[in-house]
Amino acid sequence: MVSSSVKMDEDQQAALHRQLVRLGDMIGDGLADEPGGRWIRQEYRRVMKALGHEVPRRRRPADPKMTEQINTRMSQRVAEVKCPVCQTLSLKQSRSGSMRANCQSCGRSIQLLRKGRAKK
Repeated sequence: MVSSSVKMDEDQQAALHRQLVRLGDMIGDGLADEPGGRWIRQEYRRVMKALGHEVPRRRRPADPKMTEQINTRMSQRVAEVKCPVCQTLSLKQSRSGSMRANCQSCGRSIQLLRKGRAKK
C-alpha cells in the first residue's frame, strides 16, 4: 500500500486510477453486493486512500435542541411506561439523546420513542 504522504510517480498513480475505475465498474455492476463481494468495496476504499481521495464518513451532527427535546420526552415516557417483561416502573434512558430505555430490574432494552416524519 502506498501512503498518500509519499509522492508516487506517474506510473504508480496511473495504475491506481485504472484499478479504481475497474473496481468502480464492479461496484456499479452489482458484484460488490453479491456473496463474497465485500472485498471490492474494501479495496476501493484502500485505493481511494492511497490516491489521497479519502472522503470522511458521514456522521449525523448532534443537534442540542433535538437532544434536549428527546431527553424531556423520554423522562415523561420512562415515568409512565412499565417494563413488558417484569412489569416494574424501573426504566432508565440508555444514554442522552437515545430513544431507548433499559429496565433496571431485568436488563431488557425497550424502544420508547420513534423518529417522527416531517409533515408535508
